[in-house]
Amino acid sequence: MRAVRFRHHGDPAAVLSVDDVPVPVKGPDDLLIRMTTRPINPSDLMYVRGEYGREATFPSPAGFEGVGVVERADRAGTYREGARVAVAATGTWQDYVSAAPAELIPVPDAMPDEVACQLTVNPFAARLLVDQLDVPPGGWLLLSAGASAVCRMVLAYAARRRIRCLHLVRRPEQVTPLRLLGADEVIDVSAGPWVDRVLAVTSGGAAAAIDSVGGQVGRGLLDCLRPGGRLVVFGALSGEPIPLPSRQVIFSSLTVRGFWLPERLAALEPHDRARLTEEVVADVADGWPGVDVAGRYALPEVSAAVRHSARTGGAGKVLLTERRPDVPAPGPVGDPRSE
Repeated sequence: MRAVRFRHHGDPAAVLSVDDVPVPVKGPDDLLIRMTTRPINPSDLMYVRGEYGREATFPSPAGFEGVGVVERADRAGTYREGARVAVAATGTWQDYVSAAPAELIPVPDAMPDEVACQLTVNPFAARLLVDQLDVPPGGWLLLSAGASAVCRMVLAYAARRRIRCLHLVRRPEQVTPLRLLGADEVIDVSAGPWVDRVLAVTSGGAAAAIDSVGGQVGRGLLDCLRPGGRLVVFGALSGEPIPLPSRQVIFSSLTVRGFWLPERLAALEPHDRARLTEEVVADVADGWPGVDVAGRYALPEVSAAVRHSARTGGAGKVLLTERRPDVPAPGPVGDPRSE
């Protein structure tokens, strides 16, 4: 099969390659999934660059989520062969993935692959971010990288809780689409100093902020919080650290906390995770925003795909699609096609 891999950390467009490798064959409790569609997320690229919270073993597979079809069921028969499943596992940028049942989510028949492939990361993060911050109804929530997929999902969930959202964006063309989605306020940071504008809109400061950028943007968000405010650091798109003003944090009783989705999901009790999964699938199936598509590429075009993903400006995800048509599906364990 084809597998996108890297042999050392670096610029994803330069270090990723498409290799011919054996179809994975693991234990009887795993399922073999034929992958059909995978998104390119910032976390995927951080992993390739060596900036993620998980160590790579070289040559390392790439990709953390996608959607596919069960080709070989597990011993317990958890999923039938032919079932469509969303996959949350390391190495989804390849033709086949061997995954445990816990790494899979059944996909509703009416949900297109281009939506289902985005099911396991951003929708869960959006829900858990809003729940963690617990902003009261009528309170303000600030969002850097405000046009991103996860911020659009945060907006949808926050609206249910009557939380007001202020989105910070980098381009003027990103303002109107967010307003049409229901954002209470959108500020284009490219237009000049923005902290005073945020303070004016929020009448002295927001209750909480979610930062996906880092650097001076994250520092500015701290200046936009009211006493007792909370900043959750979700991403690091700038690659720069947030300068932490110690006295401001102390005397304004600010809280700064990181958020890493795998860690938060692992901390959930099984019944809570099952309920969250059911609710997230229903929300996405109901038309949650943030699952737009900006481009589609075959696996051999992965370098062009990651370059495109860096310039979408929140317009949608770049997807890696299709399986090489001349590769037969693998046979049962012991069949030469599975060696």
